[in-house]
Amino acid sequence: MQSPTPQAPSPEAQELLSQLRDIQEPNAVNWWPPAPGWWMLAVLILVCVAAAVLWWRQRRKKVERNRYRVEAASLLAAVNTEEADAVPEINEILKRVAVTTYSRTECGNLIGTAWVEFLKKSAPLECPSDAQQALVENLYRGSCDPDKNRVLQEYAILWVKQHGQPTKNSPQHQGGEAAHV
Repeated sequence: MQSPTPQAPSPEAQELLSQLRDIQEPNAVNWWPPAPGWWMLAVLILVCVAAAVLWWRQRRKKVERNRYRVEAASLLAAVNTEEADAVPEINEILKRVAVTTYSRTECGNLIGTAWVEFLKKSAPLECPSDAQQALVENLYRGSCDPDKNRVLQEYAILWVKQHGQPTKNSPQHQGGEAAHV
């Protein structure tokens, strides 16, 4: 089977073909200036990046501000409550944290019941009677009751983690001591 030979177009078809023009390609799309949607996306990305940076800086400052708490809690956890010097060691760490947070003039010279009252006042915790007794009576005796020492150690760790920050009128905010353990 042979293919049919092409026939010459009719005069009407030739007239229509002569009216056709070449296809005009549109101009190339420029990448600048971008469409409004791209501008909005760029602004959204910048806002998100700025918010993430601000959040990270605040988080880092908070962690840095509370690093002394973590260090003190680990020092307290490392105290051997079986030894006779456990109470003075725990008391020393508590004093260092209190002086760091508040000021030496506010709590550095407190001893006995005044010291225990300060600890109660500065944290939303109930101080167990065994811990109070250890701080008031057994601090300089050198007696060793591991159970009472353990209660004091647990209270001290909780106090370090939960004690409040000084108020704006406290001596630390009016030129008090440094803020590191």
